[in-house]
Amino acid sequence: MGKNVEAKYALLKMHEIDSMYDRIRRRLLLLRKESEGSTDLIALREKVQTIDEELHAARTEQQDLELESRTLTERIRESEQNLMSGEVSNPRELEALQSSIDSMKSLRTELEDKSVERLVMVDSLQGSLQEKRATLEEQEQLWSERKAAIEAETDRRKKEYVYLKRAREKVSEQLSEDNLELYEHLRRRKNGVAVARLEEEVCGACHTQVAVGILNNVRYSDELLNCPSCGRILLTEE
Repeated sequence: MGKNVEAKYALLKMHEIDSMYDRIRRRLLLLRKESEGSTDLIALREKVQTIDEELHAARTEQQDLELESRTLTERIRESEQNLMSGEVSNPRELEALQSSIDSMKSLRTELEDKSVERLVMVDSLQGSLQEKRATLEEQEQLWSERKAAIEAETDRRKKEYVYLKRAREKVSEQLSEDNLELYEHLRRRKNGVAVARLEEEVCGACHTQVAVGILNNVRYSDELLNCPSCGRILLTEE
């Protein structure tokens, strides 16, 4: 077998390895992206956290309102006792005390109304949080299963990647420095594809009809020929 014939077989083998190599590399990149989690799951986690924070804030505010209302009730009770005790006899002081009591009662009503509003809000947020957490739990379970599958496939693809890397190194040793340099040069220029299989009378890469003279040379000559249209090395498995 001539050197160029050997080169043709080696180049074809290199092309097959690189094609698989590139597919695995792209798949690994996709798996890495998937391992970060879906945008829907991330958004659901953030939603649950947001509702939980809103619920905590609403509960705190409602408790503060209740405390303020109880404190105000105690102040009203003390003021009413003072008013009824007879200790205050000055008409203006009595009027001022009564006015203060009325103002505190009005404020207490506002506080109680706000407290009820917060209670309603708390109930609503609790229901929403419970629903979202149940959904999140289901999604986390599905994601846990998916993540395990991603990790298993990633491990398998990495082993394939290493195997192909070693196989490529062995095949490259069968090529002359010039042929290897030509192959790598074309890969850089031709979007990672330096070799095109001849499919009947058409270039398998650019799908251009190849002249009969070139066809015969590709099939029967030891010489390495390029596709006149795309410039890739034309090879046949025959």
